[in-house]
Formats: sequence, C-alpha cells, structure tokens
Amino acid sequence: MAIATALGGCSQLSVPVGSNNIDSPTVLTGSIPSASDVAYADINEDDRSVIAQNLDTISQDLAAGKPTQALSLTWLNAISGNSGTLSNINASTYSETGCLGFQTTANTIVGIKLYSGTACRDITQKFAVTSLTVAEA
Repeated sequence: MAIATALGGCSQLSVPVGSNNIDSPTVLTGSIPSASDVAYADINEDDRSVIAQNLDTISQDLAAGKPTQALSLTWLNAISGNSGTLSNINASTYSETGCLGFQTTANTIVGIKLYSGTACRDITQKFAVTSLTVAEA
C-alpha cells in the first residue's frame, strides 16, 4: 500500500471522457412532431398575425350576430410570401368566450395544406391565433 501511495505522486492516471467506439453509437431520443408543432413551423408568427387581422375585419358581422360560416377571407403576408383562405368560421361560442373556430389553407414553401385553428380576443380586443393544427384531409 505504501508503494502505491509513493508511486502515485510520480505517475498519472487518465480516464477517457468520451468514446470513439463506432460499434456502440450514442442513442439519441426525440419525439414525433405533433400536428400543432408542424402547423406552427409552417405558419410563422407573422402569418398568424395576418390571419388574426383578417378575422378582425368581420367584427361588425360578429357584433350583429350575422352568420359567419359561409364567409371566406383571403390573407397574404407580404413579408413571408405565404397566403391562404380562411373559411368555416365558427362563431357559435363567440358571445361566451370571445373565440372563433376557423379553417385556413396556407400556401407556404412546404406546399398547400389545410389547418384548423382558434382565434380569441386579446386584452386589446383584437383577435390572436391561440391554436393551430394541421387538419385531417
């Protein structure tokens, strides 16, 4: 024991921190993106803001209780170049919640897809997109 202690001061012991063993690669884990993850990646924050601004244009119809289901609104984000059409605007719970359901197409760099969403009034009484998912085809 005394020899090991005495030799310990003269020698070095190194332990490898990493491994370059290609037979046992590092296992990476992750998850499959949800429909919401995909939608928020495809339709960015600026696009969602443009969608909300278009929904604000029907405020008078909502206040008057006019049906919105048949309305169709087009949107275009001049910055991103993305565009689409809002349809199936569902205002059935608007008076209780201040929220609308809607569907929108989106013509983006990844192609044209259909999305379902919800927009609710924020503190300034403007619409904001609160949820968005890729719709089932």
